[in-house]
Amino acid sequence: MNFPHQPDHMTLVITHGVQRDKLADYECWLETLKTDAARFPGYQNVNILRPVHGETIYTLLVRFDNIDNLYQWIHSDQREIREATLANLLRGQEYIEMRTQA
Repeated sequence: MNFPHQPDHMTLVITHGVQRDKLADYECWLETLKTDAARFPGYQNVNILRPVHGETIYTLLVRFDNIDNLYQWIHSDQREIREATLANLLRGQEYIEMRTQA
């Protein structure tokens, strides 16, 4: 039973500016991220908004069924390992925002 104040899912919105010469490596990184996240309880999906018009900005929407399951993935060893390889692919820092949706 869902109560009105509880969201149906949590979405982690991640924005990455990728180095132009690292786009192929980043695409491989994305596939691994999706596979890893799918192994966690409550995983729903990952939507990828790819760059347009020659840009190199990606936006990822990672959805879990609740905040606890999302936090479990965020603080996992698997994600920490993936994050360690990410810095070499980006120009600048990643931006993260958490959103609820009822």
